[in-house]
Amino acid sequence: MWASHGGRIAVTAGLLAATLVAQASPSSAAQASAASPIRFGVTATTEWGDELLAVGSVPALGSWDPARAVHLDAHGYPVWSGEAVVPADVPVEYKYVVRESDGTFTWEEGPNRLLRPRPDSPVTVRDTFRRTPGTPASGVAPTCITWSETWRYTSAFNGCGTTYHLQVLHQDGTSTGCREVAAATAATFAGYGPYENHAVAVLHC
Repeated sequence: MWASHGGRIAVTAGLLAATLVAQASPSSAAQASAASPIRFGVTATTEWGDELLAVGSVPALGSWDPARAVHLDAHGYPVWSGEAVVPADVPVEYKYVVRESDGTFTWEEGPNRLLRPRPDSPVTVRDTFRRTPGTPASGVAPTCITWSETWRYTSAFNGCGTTYHLQVLHQDGTSTGCREVAAATAATFAGYGPYENHAVAVLHC
């Protein structure tokens, strides 16, 4: 009698647990699948037979393995284009690589580029392949450009010793206007505002 009653309790508890798990699963799956597309547009001059790749820190960008990177399309040469869907709300680092006709890889110079896409918010980037060390090409500004943000302003200081043209890139892929910033001076750009559209990088434009 008691054994039979206990068995019914166990079965009921098991069914309740299974129901709760089933109800929770869609939400968990939705959170896990939150993603955002990145649309690449990069200016790069190459030799006949070369390919341009976007490679980065997440599996969708090859996890830094150029053999598994995103192949960009040269239809609009010298602007190469392509798209990848990456996890949202996590930092995504990336760079461009040329796969030469003989199979060797040539990585662009400079620091890793950085984005932090928001869920379901496409990000469009406009970059220039950096070939010469220390050359200020469009893309992430050199480390002598420092910046900080508040909800209202993003301030960029030029400590490089020469004039730079700078703009701020935000999480949703939009960027501020391009401003000339003389050496040893700072410029103020729009901050992230009430919608937390944070700055993710200061670019040389």
